[in-house]
Amino acid sequence: MARTKQTARKSTGGMPPRVNRPNGPGPNGGVIDNPELDEQEAEKLKEIEEGSMRAELKYIDKKFTEQGQTYYAETVEEEIPEQVNWWSKFALCLVRHMAGDHKHPYVAKTSLQINSQHLKDVLKDTIQNFPGISFNTKDITIDKPYRVLFHYRKELEDAGEELEEGSEAADHLGLLMDFIAEEFAETIEETENLLEQGMVSYQHLWTIFRPGTTTVYAPIFGQPRAFNLLQYGYSCDPPGLVLTTEYVDFDGEDMGTRGASRMIAAFSGAEKISDLSAFPMDWHSAKADVEKQLIARGRRWEEHAGMHFRNYKGIALEYSGGCGADRYNIDGRVVVDTKTFHRLQANLAFNVSAFKSDEEKRSKRRRIQEYDADDEHQTLDLLPEAKLEIDPLTDEQCMLASCMVRGFSFSEKRWIEMFVDKLSPVDWNPNCFEQLVLPDAQKGLVKALVSTHIQQRLSFDDIVKGKGKGLIMVLHGPPGVGKTLTAETVAEYTKRPLYSVSSGDLGVESSTLDERLSRILDMASTWRAVLLIDEADIFLERRSLHDLERNSLVSIFLRVLEYYEGILFLTSNRVSTFDDAFKSRIHVPLKYNDLTVSSRKQIWKNFLDKAGGDVKLDDKGYDDLAQADINGRQIKNVIRTAKSLAQFHGEALDGPKLQQVIKIQEEFEHELDLTNVVHVENGTMPNGR
Repeated sequence: MARTKQTARKSTGGMPPRVNRPNGPGPNGGVIDNPELDEQEAEKLKEIEEGSMRAELKYIDKKFTEQGQTYYAETVEEEIPEQVNWWSKFALCLVRHMAGDHKHPYVAKTSLQINSQHLKDVLKDTIQNFPGISFNTKDITIDKPYRVLFHYRKELEDAGEELEEGSEAADHLGLLMDFIAEEFAETIEETENLLEQGMVSYQHLWTIFRPGTTTVYAPIFGQPRAFNLLQYGYSCDPPGLVLTTEYVDFDGEDMGTRGASRMIAAFSGAEKISDLSAFPMDWHSAKADVEKQLIARGRRWEEHAGMHFRNYKGIALEYSGGCGADRYNIDGRVVVDTKTFHRLQANLAFNVSAFKSDEEKRSKRRRIQEYDADDEHQTLDLLPEAKLEIDPLTDEQCMLASCMVRGFSFSEKRWIEMFVDKLSPVDWNPNCFEQLVLPDAQKGLVKALVSTHIQQRLSFDDIVKGKGKGLIMVLHGPPGVGKTLTAETVAEYTKRPLYSVSSGDLGVESSTLDERLSRILDMASTWRAVLLIDEADIFLERRSLHDLERNSLVSIFLRVLEYYEGILFLTSNRVSTFDDAFKSRIHVPLKYNDLTVSSRKQIWKNFLDKAGGDVKLDDKGYDDLAQADINGRQIKNVIRTAKSLAQFHGEALDGPKLQQVIKIQEEFEHELDLTNVVHVENGTMPNGR
């Protein structure tokens, strides 16, 4: 038989070894027994040892005796027998990949080599794709445990029925089917018995999940969810079956898929499939109903791609980039805006694998319609809503769609993830200006300025360079006379979100004010919100030569306001302390006086109408209530307290109950006034300083 030589392993592992005769001294001075040395080899080594150094490269191996001692021997070129082209002579080859040396070999892995072209064609037509295996290549190798063959055994069996009986192709496929039956005999028997009862064992949990064709049902946060299974694998720490899946999401620009994983924890015995934390949709007891529900929710989710102003009532999640999420119970207005979410919360941003679509269509985005002065149908309905021109999702894609959208809560002032089922259209108040208790001249001025400003600047996406293009109004006067309500009314009238912040949100240090204020104005501009900075006295107060920190605050505030283009309301109780530089930047200063009797009467009527229920009050009753010298905020609190009192007694809200609470309020005000007088007479401040 012909012999070929294998390339010897090269080594520069030191000098040639000493001659190691049986029971002779080893290279480390010990005595070893080297059975590899026969007499001829011993003479050869003796000649080398007694001779002078040769100008040659010598290949030697470092080896160990059975006792673990080290010795060196000449590298022996292995003889490789003449090879047979196994792949062309056998339809299937089961190959054991050996590792280790010739004395201690072990099987590293076992693989099934598909050699028959008939089998390659059948596998290619039957199995479209499977993780880690390609059936479109010239050579097809399937590593043990050959789970792909188990998953597609029925399809392969069906393919065999289409082959001519007795043909070579039928024989080759029959060989493969015999291999599958023998390899998975125990698995098939156990799983079929359990599946008849709708159960599965942990050992064979993988058998119910087929990558690429299985839709996995796996609820999250109590919401039904569906995922497409990509692959699976058993985990040791913690023990469980890890499912690698994908679902449909939106990254602010495109619809597409993104990955997710879900682990089914290990269990003993057998479990009901529908009780698992994740299981194939085919095993759901109400599969048709769930799929219909998921598709309907996916359509609602699809509608919220882009920017939308909505009302939200329910639990929302805030992720900070770490493990877990904080939960908030929100009942208020929000903006759904994934693009801005990703821009300002970059640590939480992600990208999707976009669905294939016309690039030109995807690049074109529907923008908010520019104002057309010649369009008589143009209205002030400026709901900040921007839709993207993307291809409609299929029913299958809708079923896999996320149940969450990303946006901002104006009440919590947080970036949150919201459940799409908890979103609803905003219920605007069309009669807001009529309910605002303000002199007609002031009310008309505010309404006119806001309308004109909107018509001139319908759309802006960011803080645009250019000065004096915004509408800045300062509302000053005592507490509870309608300053904040005016800003809320303008937001309702223009159908824009109201973004209300205070000094606590902005910070009182110059190092943080610039960043926070710029960020807030950026958000307000993006959403075309009406911005309200409540109790802004600290930022508007007159600068001095000694308080450098306050000077910095005022300077930053002045600079930022100079370039703001939106509608901004500033409320203050101490307008006399304003810095002179603000005078040229304020478009409209509105002074609010203490409420008159007629104003208080109107406020009582407005709040009691909103309170609902049967309120037993005539016109004289309202006149009596209006005699109490309290502000609008106190009137609201009185009504709330009196309503709770009436509900506790199971009675209707009436004048006596309201008067009872008013009396308590007036007694508190009286005690507070007396305390202030005592402090003034003693020359101290009311807080004791």
